[in-house]
Order: sequence, then C-alpha cells, then structure tokens
Amino acid sequence: MSSYNVKKQSWWQLLSIQTGGTICLPVIMIGSLVCQKFGWVAALLSVGTGNLFLLILGYLLASLSTYRPQSTVEHATTYFGRTGKWLFGFVMILSMLGWFGIQLNVMSLSAAQVFSGLGFSIPFLPLNIGMGLIISLIMCLGMKAMKNLSYVSAPLLGITLVYAAFSAGGVMPAVTSLPISWISGLSLVIGANIAAVIDLPTFFRHAKSKKDAKVCILLLYGIVVPLIEIIGVYLFSIIGGDSILDTLQIGHGALWAMWTCCFVLLSGWQTNNANLYSSIASSFSLPGTFPTWVRAVVLGGIGTLIACFNPLGNIESVLDFLGITIGGMGAVILANYLMERTTTNYTPIPQLSLVSWSIGVAISISASLLQWWTTGVPAMDAFLTSFLTQITLNLIYQRRKTYERIDG
Repeated sequence: MSSYNVKKQSWWQLLSIQTGGTICLPVIMIGSLVCQKFGWVAALLSVGTGNLFLLILGYLLASLSTYRPQSTVEHATTYFGRTGKWLFGFVMILSMLGWFGIQLNVMSLSAAQVFSGLGFSIPFLPLNIGMGLIISLIMCLGMKAMKNLSYVSAPLLGITLVYAAFSAGGVMPAVTSLPISWISGLSLVIGANIAAVIDLPTFFRHAKSKKDAKVCILLLYGIVVPLIEIIGVYLFSIIGGDSILDTLQIGHGALWAMWTCCFVLLSGWQTNNANLYSSIASSFSLPGTFPTWVRAVVLGGIGTLIACFNPLGNIESVLDFLGITIGGMGAVILANYLMERTTTNYTPIPQLSLVSWSIGVAISISASLLQWWTTGVPAMDAFLTSFLTQITLNLIYQRRKTYERIDG
C-alpha cells in the first residue's frame, strides 16, 4: 500500500503503535535474564547503555524516514539493489519468525499451567504445534478481528506489570562487584530490539513531521522500553523464579496466577499476529506471486517449527543472530544515508553495500567463535564494522572516480 494513502500520524499516535508491540513478556524477560546472569547493577547498566545505542540509531532512522518516506525494505532496495531487497526481506522474515517461536514458547508455558490447574497434562511440543497452527489458520482470514483487542491487551499488560511491581514483597539484594562479563548483557538488550528499530522507517514514513518522529523515538527508547526492562530487573531481583511467569506469580494467590496465564496467552496471541503479519508483508519482497493465505500457512508453519526447537531456551543465540544480521544491514543503510546527505552527487553502489554487510557479519561471527578482542557485543561488532567499512569503501570509490574525471 502506498504511503500517500495513509493518514499522517502525530508523535503520540506513532508512540501508541510502537508501545503496543513493545509491551510483551519477552521484552520484560530480557531485563530479568540479564539480572539473573550478571546481577541487578550490571542489568541496569546494560539496559541503560543498550537503549542509549538504540535511541541514537532510532533517532537517525527517524530522520531518514522523513527525508525519504519509504519502508525499510524499500530503503534496502535503494542501497543494496534488487539482490539486497531479497536478502533483507529474507532476514526480516527469519527475525519475525524467530520472535514468533519465542512468543509461542511463552504461550505454551502459560497454556500448560492453565491446563495443569484444570487437571490436564499436555506435553510442551503438542501445545506449540497446536497454538501455532491455530494462529496461522486465523491469519488466513486476516487480522481485523484481533486488531481491536490489541488496544486492550497492551494497557492491561502495563497495569499487570505495575501491580506486580508494587505488590512484590522483598528487598533489593546488596550491591556486588561488577563482572567484566556484564557487557554481554548488551547483546540481549540490543538483540531484543534491533529488528524493531531497523524496521522503524516502515512506520515512521507516515509521520506528520520529522519532529513527531524524533519525539516518538526519544520517548520510546528513552523511557518506555527501558522502563519495561527495568521492571523485569526489579521483579527478578526481589522475587527470583525459574521463568518470567514464576517471577510474576510468586507471592500471589491462585487467582492471580490464573489471570497472568490467561493474559499471557492473550497478549502473546496479539504479538504473534503482528509477527506473522510482518513476515507476510516482508515475504512480498521475495520472488513469487503466492496469495496471502498461502503465505500465512507456510510462514506460520515455519514459525511453529522454529518454536519446536525451543528458541526461548536458546534466546541468547537467537538474539545474537538477529543483532548481527539485521544490525549490520541497518548500519549499511544508515551509512549510505549519512553520506547521501553530506556528499555532493552521491550515488549508492549496491555491490559495496553487500560487501560491507558481509564483512561486518563475518568479523562479528569470527570474533564470537574465536574470542577476538572486539567490543564484546556481537551486534555492536557487526554494526560498527559494517558502518565503518561502508564509509571507507565509498570514500575510496568516490576519490577514485574523482581522479578518473581529472585524468580524463
């Protein structure tokens, strides 16, 4: 759909859309997971530093969104060419389906607890498959029936979190020494949000003005997302628990436990509708003329298959993959945009963009496997390497072209 047929949106409308997709249990879980691994001080430092990076990246992408109002895939086509369009679309599909699998695992945990309370015991795997298929089949009919529920589920989750935080009993543990390994927590914070940040142009192309887009970013990654993750840190610090569900339920009665389970199912359903919808939208950048219902069934089936491999239990590896691949692509798009704004008669070279992204991904993966001395954050390695490589290669190319004109 053309962006010209969509009503322009103010900062608070953009913020409400982004917040609705941000307030979900996997994002809350990031804070508790970093706290569990490195302690609450390191978790707060990771949340603050990671979201500062995301805020700067989002702020620059907001500027790109209003400079050239296009979707992220369209920007990728401009800078990566046709091959890059397919590659970016494929990576975005994998990202959304990865989150589909993670959210489906969370839903299965909730459903298993609900059935257990009713006296039934259903294995984890059939729950994953059953709910995944149901979501996929319903998406064949579109998501209009579920759209209005999303306006209810996000505020309810916000109220649930606030209540859980204020009603939690206990005290914060004593401050411990900060381990050097705390920087690994940045990978979780950045990886959990990098796909959403890189895809911001898809939503911000409808912003009323550059100011509206930037105000939304400042509030989203300056307040909303850090606050959600900090609540996860706080709850785990004083309560503990083996999972995010345990953390929310410990210290409360059976009625509250049932409420959180049912609510996680509802909010997870909303989030996975959005994940699958985004996957379907990205799939149109790939070759093929399949109808939407076929895409919904196929992509939903792939997302369900991913869920069967328990991405929730391997969330660190999943987030590293997302941070490396999507972060590197976002870096190349951003580098091209900045050079376009600062260089006279700048022409993007798709081949250089692909080379820069490939180098960033290769170095980041190599650094992780071989323990090279880098930033210690795979997503940051990929982003910085891709960004600097793209700038360097283009400067060399532009200088060479200038010399050729002079010699000619």
